[in-house]
Amino acid sequence: MEKNLGHVYQQTTKYSRNNLEGRRLDWDNKPESYKEYDGEYLVLPGPPPDGGKSLWQSLLERRSVRNYTVEELTPEELGQLAWAVMGATRVTARKDFFFRTAPSAGGLYPIETYIHINRVKDFSPGIYHYSVPKHGLYLLRDGDLGHSLAEAALGQQIVENAAINFFWTAVTSRTFWKYGQRGIRYIYMDAGHAGQNLYLAATALELGCCSIGAFFDDEINKLLGVDGEDETIVYMASVGKLKK
Repeated sequence: MEKNLGHVYQQTTKYSRNNLEGRRLDWDNKPESYKEYDGEYLVLPGPPPDGGKSLWQSLLERRSVRNYTVEELTPEELGQLAWAVMGATRVTARKDFFFRTAPSAGGLYPIETYIHINRVKDFSPGIYHYSVPKHGLYLLRDGDLGHSLAEAALGQQIVENAAINFFWTAVTSRTFWKYGQRGIRYIYMDAGHAGQNLYLAATALELGCCSIGAFFDDEINKLLGVDGEDETIVYMASVGKLKK
């Protein structure tokens, strides 16, 4: 049987006792663990200390939901979801490193979060970047982009119908810096952690959520304004109000 690229990669990047070679880390050129744009960020409401369903109930009720109402989300709901996905939980004494709600291999945090807003009270439609240090959004592209994003997601109407869509890119150099070619494995693990956090947060807030892995990569990259090389789309998800 002909071996595909995925199989070859899996075999080539295996660790074994015979091929586990050490790597010298270039600390002078370690990539930053988060991305910031110049300009003003719209600060999101902070996460409440309590409220919503319990973790255990959210795990029990978690489902992929593809049908939403046309209701808006509130800024509070948007803030809670964004924080749940990749929000800062604590910062080092030097204020130069932020621990997050989602784990990351080696604490490298290659995943960046972008949010497409269709319908959120007091927020203009468009594509935003989420700032970990500021817990805020920076507007990258304004306007009604739901149809274009849906077409880039293989025509999936859920993207156009959702109140918001999350897009997770990977800044691959952050992980390759330490783990080399094996780092691709960890990047997708990290994206999965963020996706599960979104599912559980949406369930706790009685919102619908559905993750998406099928999209035309370069079309999504272009809409997000990333190069598709050092930073590229790896995962996305839609969120909206549940139909009763």
